[in-house]
Amino acid sequence: MGLLPKVISSIVPTGLKGPTKRLLQKLFHSGLVKVSGGREDALLWSSAQAKLTPYMMIQGFLQGTFPMPKVDDNKIFIWHDPDPRAVIPVADFKIRNDLLRCLKKDKLQESDKRFEIKVNVNFEQTILNCSKPRGEKTTTWISTEYIKVMLELHKMGIAHSFETYQNGELVGGVLGVALNGYFITLSLFRTVDNASKVAFCYLLTKLKEDGFKLHITGDANSWFAQFGAVNVTKNDFRQELISAITAPVIFTSRMPELVV
Repeated sequence: MGLLPKVISSIVPTGLKGPTKRLLQKLFHSGLVKVSGGREDALLWSSAQAKLTPYMMIQGFLQGTFPMPKVDDNKIFIWHDPDPRAVIPVADFKIRNDLLRCLKKDKLQESDKRFEIKVNVNFEQTILNCSKPRGEKTTTWISTEYIKVMLELHKMGIAHSFETYQNGELVGGVLGVALNGYFITLSLFRTVDNASKVAFCYLLTKLKEDGFKLHITGDANSWFAQFGAVNVTKNDFRQELISAITAPVIFTSRMPELVV
């Protein structure tokens, strides 16, 4: 039984049987679809009623959706399926000249100022840093419940972190999830200029070397545009998603070497 039928069954009285029960289930289903704006939105609404677990998180990611907690209640997660979707074409990724200059500048720094990139060394601290409010904001979308689930996914080898260190201190990082050939960048942080940018360059290079097929990010018209992010329609995204999640790709522990 899918999630939507389960939600409907939980609302319809258990004592009812036969035609009466089926009629109420049908009426409730029809009403929910109309109120939510369609069957797909009804499914997203149903997902929001379930507790966030590793299983729910993976199920949502495999369907191309992602959870965001409500601002006024971090225990209720709204699943999003926007159109268009922002992707960074993996196979076509090339480090642009401005990014190359940033990497070259780092290579010329003194040893105590130079960045060192590591993978999955301190996932917990990376997600905790990503969860801190930015600028004048007092809230964050990465809730305690979300962190708990992501830590479990990390133990399973599904959630990963690319981390930037400076003189032994964690100063930037990228948080993401790998599902076969599908990678989802979830969040980034930095406490030093360019720390997250350099980590992201290494991540993108690694995804290309490992053979990933699809990589989604935040808004293509935002910070991610400098890395080649583009918008694709929901239909095109879903076609690419099917190919990506069925591709036998492994997120390896190998660190890429960038030639700058």
